[in-house]
Amino acid sequence: MAVKPALSEVLSSSPLSIMERHAEACLNCVTRLGPYFEAAQGGNWGKAEKLQLEIARLEGIADDIKMDVRRNLPRGLWMSVSRPDLLELVRMQDKMANETKDIAGLSLGRQLAFPVKLDNSLFKFIETVTEAAEKAVEVVSATRELSRTAFGARQAKAIVTKCLLVEKIERRSDELQSKMRAKLRKHEEKISPVDAIFLYQLLSSIGEIADHAEKVSHRAQIIASS
Repeated sequence: MAVKPALSEVLSSSPLSIMERHAEACLNCVTRLGPYFEAAQGGNWGKAEKLQLEIARLEGIADDIKMDVRRNLPRGLWMSVSRPDLLELVRMQDKMANETKDIAGLSLGRQLAFPVKLDNSLFKFIETVTEAAEKAVEVVSATRELSRTAFGARQAKAIVTKCLLVEKIERRSDELQSKMRAKLRKHEEKISPVDAIFLYQLLSSIGEIADHAEKVSHRAQIIASS
């Protein structure tokens, strides 16, 4: 006969551990974006293809964890945090990985690279977006740690501070994207109209990763303050 866990075990277990694992899997995708564009900007499409496949593989791992969350997340009365909040958190995290896969796929599919003179600005933009994702995952990790201390007021305040940092980085990414658009506009005459449209789309999509990261941190903050 199966033995039911003690009430204390149910109360002490936190589903945030698997959320953290999913967040880290999504981050693994985002961190490959810089190397991908280094290859693409260098015209090394063979290497770019390998990196795109790696991104797709990592996104698949994140998807597997996401499905595991959806199948196995408890519905019991004694969950330490709200089930809808957790599902929303995993959805937001997943968007970071999906966006990264779509960006690499679009760029590779058209062998699409930005004008060489934009390299420094592009890499700075991607670095900032990646930083936003990294800091958002830190918020998720900190929230998991806080769950072990019953979400104390001091610890929750630390989460707020981390979230403010993510917001600051996201605003910086918006500024960098605007500058990139202005610089790209000066090169439009040398780019086919179709490629120009897709390059602007790539800029928007790269910026979306930072937007998703900000939403991840906000959702984690809601969980921490609940």
